[in-house]
Amino acid sequence: MKIGIIGPAMSGKSTLFRLLTGATAATGKGGIPQGAAKIPDKRLETLSAVFRPQKTTFATVEFADFPALGAGGEMSGELISRLKTLDALAVVVRAHQDPSVPWPAEPATPAAAFSAFLEEMILTDLVQLEKHLSRNKDKKRTPEETRLLEKCRELLEAMKPLAGESWQEDELPVLRNYAFLSLRPVLVAVNVDEAQLQEGSYPGREEITKLCREAGYPLLTFCGTLEQEISRMAPEEQQEFMAAYGLKESGIARLAAAAYRLLDLISFFTVGKDEVRAWTIKNNTPAKKAAGKIHSDMERGFIRAEVINFSEFVELGSSLKAAREQGKLRLEGKDYPVQDGDIITFRFNV
Repeated sequence: MKIGIIGPAMSGKSTLFRLLTGATAATGKGGIPQGAAKIPDKRLETLSAVFRPQKTTFATVEFADFPALGAGGEMSGELISRLKTLDALAVVVRAHQDPSVPWPAEPATPAAAFSAFLEEMILTDLVQLEKHLSRNKDKKRTPEETRLLEKCRELLEAMKPLAGESWQEDELPVLRNYAFLSLRPVLVAVNVDEAQLQEGSYPGREEITKLCREAGYPLLTFCGTLEQEISRMAPEEQQEFMAAYGLKESGIARLAAAAYRLLDLISFFTVGKDEVRAWTIKNNTPAKKAAGKIHSDMERGFIRAEVINFSEFVELGSSLKAAREQGKLRLEGKDYPVQDGDIITFRFNV
């Protein structure tokens, strides 16, 4: 699954991309930089300290850094086509007033910059919908498909993104056939300066908060200049530095975790002396399918899953032996919906 990072020029979107992906970034298809961002997870760090494996593997999410939007939020046809291949979008807007970073156009508040993008995205979908309906007047549609398209038209004409609607599970596959841009989840990141970060406020904060709340989009802040300083420090120095700003974790860590949630992803863990690893799956994935993330043989020959959640594992003294002796390791079947933080051993036979 991949998230596209977009935003106006000089908003800090490419800085955010580099901080998220670090050395993993590379130029991908169409010349678009892309890379994997590690998802910070204190639970995985705890498990690694307990089992002391040779290798610890964090979950990751793929990001791509797309060309800047036009001054009014304009998107080219090529950019729109590329964005439609993504699973979600992260929109970066600028609040800081650093004079060393020139504005490509008149200075805009975060709310104005985001509103321009939102309007462009909705109008793009509306034009697409109208073209589809006019070109396919004689196409036979099911009553349900017709109802859904009319509902989309109502939402878009009211300037509401499609992702903000509570669609039924059986409606989404129909809508995804049309690849509407505003159906994708969106995360909004405001690039602030150090003073704004410490004050917890910036120009236009109330307006963009209201816009994101109405659209159902998560809103986060980060300070690009500060994050670059943090990235150059040793881990022990980072904590002390962040504490001076009242931060428990970096903005990049919060953004990565928010992106994970945005895609409705969860992690389950496998543990051992060789490796402690976080595996990424969609929420409510059944155990048999989750086993296939590790190896297709595990899914094909699935027998059962031996499960304990991380929180209960810690309560029992972080010992699988103690959990087993106390009968706390549950045996679950193929249809068990794996929960975030489950520690699992899969039993299989092929």
